[in-house]
Amino acid sequence: MPLDLPSSGRRPAAPSLSVVAGASVTSLADYAQPPWPAPAAPVATPVGIPVAIVSADPRIAASLRAKLNAAAGVRLIEDPSARAGIIVWAAPPSDPGELPVLPLDPAHHAGHEPPAVIALISDTTDPLPLLAAGVRGLLDTNVEIGRLRAAIIAVQLGLSVLDEDPADAIVAAWSPSRQAPANDHLTPREQQVLEHLAEGLSNRAIGQALGISAHTVKFHVDALLDKLGARSRTQVVVKAIRAGLLRL
Repeated sequence: MPLDLPSSGRRPAAPSLSVVAGASVTSLADYAQPPWPAPAAPVATPVGIPVAIVSADPRIAASLRAKLNAAAGVRLIEDPSARAGIIVWAAPPSDPGELPVLPLDPAHHAGHEPPAVIALISDTTDPLPLLAAGVRGLLDTNVEIGRLRAAIIAVQLGLSVLDEDPADAIVAAWSPSRQAPANDHLTPREQQVLEHLAEGLSNRAIGQALGISAHTVKFHVDALLDKLGARSRTQVVVKAIRAGLLRL
């Protein structure tokens, strides 16, 4: 059956409806007759978890930047206030009994969720005040890139991450303290581990120096904590010095 066209012989204009395509609004009437406008090009979206580095030491910052530049799924941003998802913070030593001040500016994060903070700490840093201040991850200062990347992904997913050495200190801090019995003597291996603890080495580094695994080192550290009635690695060293087990 032939179609009845208007006397003008032209197809009637399509109803004027609007469709939201991305950020542009286009009328369907514009597509009724040629030339048809080209659809808007999709806007490129940066991929990867936005991560900012905060460190007072330029050398540490440069080292972290070099590590994370090679990490898949991570996108470095220079300004921590520019909607970073994660802040990797080389935490400075804090005063005993005081909560550390996290590198967050409330003025920049008003109205949206502030970034999560992963703190990089040394063996001598007490992890409990950092956790109380709101840190979501605790890693050793010399963390390998694979562990750092895994921690960033885990924290982005809403998890909390504790590296091996900070976890030891936290478990020890929540354990009941007692005085070291006079008849508790250190084994030769425990004495070796104690001496390396006094040098500030991590479990992994001690294991490499002694030719044993990090888990075996952890076992000896736990024994030292128990025998010396200490709550942290730092306290182990202090009590060992007072007891004459270490020479300065």
